[in-house]
Parts: sequence; structure tokens; C-alpha cells
Amino acid sequence: MTFPERVNEYRDRLTRSDRVLLDEILAHPAEAPFWRGGDVARRAGVHAAAATRLAQRLGYQGYPELRDDLRKDREDRLNGAGDRFREELREPGLVLDTLLATELESLSAVVRHVDQSQIDGVADLLAGARTVYLFARGNAAVLAELLDGRLRRFGMRSVNLTGPGREVAERLLAMSESDAVVSFAFRRAPRNLTDLYAHATAVGARSVLVTDTLHTLDPAPTTVLSAPRGHQEGFSSLSVPMLIANAIVLTIARRHPDAVLPALDRLDGLLADFD
Repeated sequence: MTFPERVNEYRDRLTRSDRVLLDEILAHPAEAPFWRGGDVARRAGVHAAAATRLAQRLGYQGYPELRDDLRKDREDRLNGAGDRFREELREPGLVLDTLLATELESLSAVVRHVDQSQIDGVADLLAGARTVYLFARGNAAVLAELLDGRLRRFGMRSVNLTGPGREVAERLLAMSESDAVVSFAFRRAPRNLTDLYAHATAVGARSVLVTDTLHTLDPAPTTVLSAPRGHQEGFSSLSVPMLIANAIVLTIARRHPDAVLPALDRLDGLLADFD
């Protein structure tokens, strides 16, 4: 069992302090295996004893045993094909081949982390929502834009929560229990993400997070679709979360054709008129 898998298994036991510590650990996969319990607690801004309590809630005797697991996970990554690929990136003329091999490895591993039943659940949630609110920042913003366009083509109402916090708050004013939230975030939670989840929880809306390492947000989203984006010490692309987003879109079309296909037909007519 890898460390992220252990976190997923024991997630229900975790306190707010545990989640803060884990976000710090998972956001620094190269450095965290060398931190002592006091180091990670200080970085996370919690009491030193919190690191020991976290380890015990995850089934370890103490923090040194947790750190041994982190080191083993790191060594497994460094001893695998990904490390050889990163070495090859330093050689001229091999970037395309190396990137292709790394992406194929990451994409083929998605089904070990996200299964079709999870995708089905998210697809049904979005298809049944009055409005789908989308949230992403930085490089991940292109994923929200992609999903926004796909949903609108299906005749679904979506709102892409771009702009500063004030504009996001204004767009959230109409959110209710009939709505859903889909967010994309990697390594660290962007500003306002937990505010968004808190508001969704308060009004009864369900939420979905597509991520790689963010397992411990508080408040937590209703559903987490988590899969590694390549090798965390090096370059990580958006291919894996884009695959997940496209899987959601295609699953909506497959499971809800009576709603989707007529909307696409109407769109064809509108496009002919406007072109």
C-alpha cells in the first residue's frame, strides 16, 4: 500500500490538524521523506505532537515509521522508469520520445486510481444538476474552460468561476442544493477553493475535486477523483486530469442520451444559422 492509498483508507479518522499536515507532506514529495515530525509540524503551523498523532491515526507506531514509508515511496519512484526518463531529458533530441513515454505511463495508470463507477456517479450528478459551477486556477484553468464548453454543448447550464474572489462570490449567490461544483486543483489548494466547498456544503450542493495530491481539504469535497500526473519530482502535465474530464463528458453522453442528443441537434441548427 502506498502512502496516498493509506491516506485514502484512513481519511475518515483525520482531524483538521491531520489534514493540514498531510497537505504539507503531499505537496512536497521530494523533500517530505527527509523531514522529522517536528519539521513538518512547524511548516504546517501545528503543535509538534500533531505529527505523531497523525502517524498513529494512519496505522503507524509513530512518525519515524510514517517517514520510512515516505522514503520507500520516493525510492520506488526514483528507481522506476520515470527517473530514467528524467535523465534522458538532459540529452539532446530525446524530449519528444521521453515525454510520450512518460505520458503513456501516467495515462495507463489512471484506471488503478479512478474507476468507471466513480465516473458514472459524477456524470449522473452533473446531468441532474440545475447548474454546474466550475473552478480552477493557474494552468488548471484550461480544464475548467474545456468542461464548460462541453457541458454547454450538451444544453447544460454551467458557470465558470473565473476572476477575483468578489466576482466568484457574486456568481455563487444563486447556488442551491440543486447544483453541483467541479474543481481542478493540484499540489496546493488555490485561494478560495475551501471557501467554495464551505459555501457548497452550507447550501447543500455536492462537489467534485479532480486532483493528484490534494486528499485532505477541510471542508472536503463530496467526491475526489485523484490520479498521479506523472512523476511529482519533475514535469507534470495536464493529460491525466484532461482524460478524466473527457471521460466524464463522454459518460454523460452515454448515460443520458435523451437529454444530450437533442441538445446537440439544436446546436447544429443554431451553428448553421449563425455561420
